[in-house]
Amino acid sequence: MTAPSPDIGRSAALGWQHLQAGNLAAADDVVRPWLTHEGNDLLVPLIGAIRLQQGRFAEAAPLFERARALHPGQVRFAFLHGTALAGLQQQEQAIAAWQAAIKLDPNFADPYLALGRVQRKLGQLPDAQNTYRKLLRALPNNVDGYIALSSALAEAGQFASAEAPLRRALQHTQDAKVLAAIHNNLAIVLSSQSRHAEALESLDRTQSLAPDLPSLDQRRIDRLHQLGRYDDCLDLYRKLLDRDPTDLQLHQAYNSLLYRLGRKDEYLASYDRAPQTREILLSKARLLSLEKRAADAEEIYNRLLTRDPLDTAAMAGWAGNLMTLGRHQEALAIFETVINRRGASPDFFSGGAGAALMIGDPDKAEQLCHAGLRIDPFDQTCLALLGLAWRMKEDERDEGLNGYGSLVRVFDLKPPEGFSSMESFNAELGAYLDKLHPRTDAYLEQSLLGGTQTEGMLFGAGHALVEKLRARIEEALAYYIADLPTNDHHPFLVRRAKGFRFIGAWSCLMRGQGRHVNHLHPEGWISSAYYVTVPEVTKDAEAKNGWIKFGEPSLDLALKDPIRRAVQPVPGRLVLFPSYVWHGTVPLQASSARTTIAFDAVPR
Repeated sequence: MTAPSPDIGRSAALGWQHLQAGNLAAADDVVRPWLTHEGNDLLVPLIGAIRLQQGRFAEAAPLFERARALHPGQVRFAFLHGTALAGLQQQEQAIAAWQAAIKLDPNFADPYLALGRVQRKLGQLPDAQNTYRKLLRALPNNVDGYIALSSALAEAGQFASAEAPLRRALQHTQDAKVLAAIHNNLAIVLSSQSRHAEALESLDRTQSLAPDLPSLDQRRIDRLHQLGRYDDCLDLYRKLLDRDPTDLQLHQAYNSLLYRLGRKDEYLASYDRAPQTREILLSKARLLSLEKRAADAEEIYNRLLTRDPLDTAAMAGWAGNLMTLGRHQEALAIFETVINRRGASPDFFSGGAGAALMIGDPDKAEQLCHAGLRIDPFDQTCLALLGLAWRMKEDERDEGLNGYGSLVRVFDLKPPEGFSSMESFNAELGAYLDKLHPRTDAYLEQSLLGGTQTEGMLFGAGHALVEKLRARIEEALAYYIADLPTNDHHPFLVRRAKGFRFIGAWSCLMRGQGRHVNHLHPEGWISSAYYVTVPEVTKDAEAKNGWIKFGEPSLDLALKDPIRRAVQPVPGRLVLFPSYVWHGTVPLQASSARTTIAFDAVPR
C-alpha cells in the first residue's frame, strides 16, 4: 500500500483543525483540491464529517462506510456512519451502526444517545429506556443519559418514574444551562402528576437560571391557575401585557379569566389600553359577540370597515354579528360577498349557510355547504348544516348523514382493572375529578352553562384513575370504529382507519340548573360523553332531566321533531357519535352535580 502524500497528511490535519474550530467553509476549501485525487483515503473520514455537517447525508454515508472499512476499530466512524444513515431516514441501518459503535466502546456515550432518540422516534419506548439504562450502567455520571431516560419514561406516560432520573441528573452537573433544562423537565413531570406547587417551584428555579426561556411565564400562570391562585395569575398576565400589549393570546387568556371570575369592571379593559391595531379590535369584537353584546361589537366592525372596506375578517365578523341581531338576510348578503373572494375558508360558507337556513332557504344553504366541503371535505360545521338543510326539505339523507340510530352508539363499560364495580370506581373517580375543577364560572367560549370544565388535556396527564378509564374507553372506541360499515362516499365512514388518537379530553361538572347548549365539535371525527356521577333525577324517562339530546341545532329553526334521539346518562356509560352531529343536554334540575369526561378523536 502506497504511503499517503505528506501534502495530503498536512491537508487532513488542517481540515480537521478548521472543522473542530467550527469553520466548515475553510475545511471544505482544504479538501476540495483532493476530491479527484487517487489515494485520498486519509481524507475520507474528514470529507464525510464535512458532508455530514453540510446535511449532505447521501454523500456522507458511503464515505463513512469506507472509513469504517479502512479503520474497523474506530468507534467514532461507526457512530457518524449511523448519524448519516439516520439523516437519510434509513433508521434500521443507523441502529445497526450505533449498536456496532457501542460494542466497540461501551464507554462512548454518543451512540447510546443517538440510538435512544431514534428508538423514541419509532415509538420503541421500552427499547429506548433500555438503551439509556445501559448507558447509565456504563457511565453512571452521564447527565444527558438521565435526562433522556426521563424523557422516554414521560413519553410512555410513566411520569412518576420519570422524576427519579432528573433528580439524579441534578447531582451530576453545575452547568446553569443544563440545570435550567433539568428543572424545566421536572416542572413538566411534576405537573403531569398534579403536583402543581412543586412544579411551580421548579419553574421558578428554571426562570432564575434561564430567564429568557420561552413560555415560562405562561406555564407559571397555568400552575397558579391549577392551585387556585387566580389573583397571582392576573398579576402575571398584567406584567406580560405591560411588556407586550399587542399579544392577542395574552389578551384573550387574561380576559377569559376575568370573565370567569366575574370581574366585569376589568373585563376587556386591556384591549382599550393596547394599541388599536386591526388584530386587537377583531379580538375584542369576537369576545363582545360571544357575550351577545351585538351593538358594541357592531361599533368595532364599522370602525374597521371604515379603515378598510375590503377587510374580509371584519366583514365576516360583522355578518356573524348581524346573525346575533336577527338580521339574517343582511348577514347572508355579506357572507356571499366574502365567499366570492379568493381564499375564502369553509367558515365563511358555513356562516352563509346558517343565514340561509334562518331565512328559510335550505336550497341556498345546501349549495353553500357543498361549496365549503369542496374546500375541506371534513369540515364539521358544513356537514352539520348540510344535514339541517336536508331536514328542512324532509330529505332522508339527513338520517343517512347523522346516523342518529346507527352512528350514535351507547357502551356500558366494564369496571377498570382493580375495581369490582363501576359504582365504586366512579365514586372514587368523581371525587378525584372534583378536585381538578376550577373554582370559577364557565368559559364564555364553551358550550357549558352552569358548571365548570377542566383545563388542558386530561388524558396522559398523570391522573391514575383517568388512565384506568382511558383503557376501557380505548377498547370501546376501537370496537366502535371496527364495527363501522365501509362507505367511501360517506364523510364520516370514509375516515374509518385502524388507529385513532385523542386531540382533546376534559371533564365537565354540571351543577343544578346547568346544561350544555346545542353545539358540535369542529376539530373532531368522533366525539363522546362518559358519565361519572349522575343525579337521581336523571332516571325519569319522561322529564329526561340532564339527558344528552341529538339533532337539535343551535339555530332557532322551526324543525319538525328537532330532538331526534335522547340518551339517559348512567354512571359508567359511554356515548360515541360523529363530531358534526348536533348535541346538547336537557337542562339539569337537580341539587347534586353531574360529572362527565369527554374527548375528541381523529383517525391516525
